[in-house]
Amino acid sequence: MLQDGTKGVILQRDKVTYAVAPHAPCGVISPADLRKIADVAEKYGAAALKMTSAERIAIVGLKEEDIDKVWAELGMNPGAAVGLCIRSVKACPGTTFCKKGKQDSLGLGMKLDAKYHGLELPGKCKIGVSGCTNQCAETCIKDIGLVGMPSG
Repeated sequence: MLQDGTKGVILQRDKVTYAVAPHAPCGVISPADLRKIADVAEKYGAAALKMTSAERIAIVGLKEEDIDKVWAELGMNPGAAVGLCIRSVKACPGTTFCKKGKQDSLGLGMKLDAKYHGLELPGKCKIGVSGCTNQCAETCIKDIGLVGMPSG
């Protein structure tokens, strides 16, 4: 039996199957990667695809013997879903895609993710970056929250 975090897996409630969640910086994923995730999930009989609170797509209900093949076919890195580290950087669309955005939260979030995702710390840490005071990235409940204002 694999332990949580080993090979990027999370043991499911049934204590038999696993979930994997490829890293999706700030919840952004290409159409090609989205198709690949769906195809791999179907090929290996996944029970479901589940959007996580960290804006990743978890492939749920995988057999232990399929884990290495799943990761090889995905060609993606695991998201840091367990352990004492920077687990996720969640960013709203900001000025990139949202008419209410006051700052480029997605651009900043991507930079933070590239630099800090998976960085080991004494405790788990989640970061949120919102482009306006609506705080769509849930910045008020993250360990570190940045909120874009009209003035900067």
